Amino acid sequence: KIYGGRLHPLTQALNYIKKIWIEMGFKEMSGNFVETSFWNFDALFTPQDHPAREMQDTLFIKNPKEGKLPNQKIVNQIKLEHEKNWKYKWNPEIAKKLLLRTHTTCLSVRELARLKKFPAKFFSVGRVFRNETLDWSHLAEFTQTEGIVVGVLIFKEFLVYFKEFFSKMGYEKVRFSPVYF
Repeated sequence: KIYGGRLHPLTQALNYIKKIWIEMGFKEMSGNFVETSFWNFDALFTPQDHPAREMQDTLFIKNPKEGKLPNQKIVNQIKLEHEKNWKYKWNPEIAKKLLLRTHTTCLSVRELARLKKFPAKFFSVGRVFRNETLDWSHLAEFTQTEGIVVGVLIFKEFLVYFKEFFSKMGYEKVRFSPVYF
């Protein structure tokens, strides 16, 4: 017998994770690998002088062409929050720099910026990139998944989402421990 090709085990796992999110009523978010510093950092309230923005952690695109900022209302809101809370002059040129996204949370913040209807539930499963020292256990890219719930939610409901997700992944015993970050 001749057996045809099969999906790679990682692709199968990612498809299964997507299926779980969809079964839980979440809608998928997707986006480009190349992102602006605005969406990857600024909109997530990361100061423009934060070490995570250094070339040692982030893979910036060497290209004189810069990214575009969103509408001026959003830019002004982000600028105001940075200048008011971080106490520095926010620079739009830094926000326009292009990079390979370092997390999928930039997809969540973009979705929140265009969201018109509440409540809502979204998820993403996507490749992200970090400037890592390569070895047998580290690559410059990995896959991240995240979910976001927009609306009124009590903490117990939040934990139910985690338990359900991990239960469907095959982890029946899930424990939550409070920690400080």
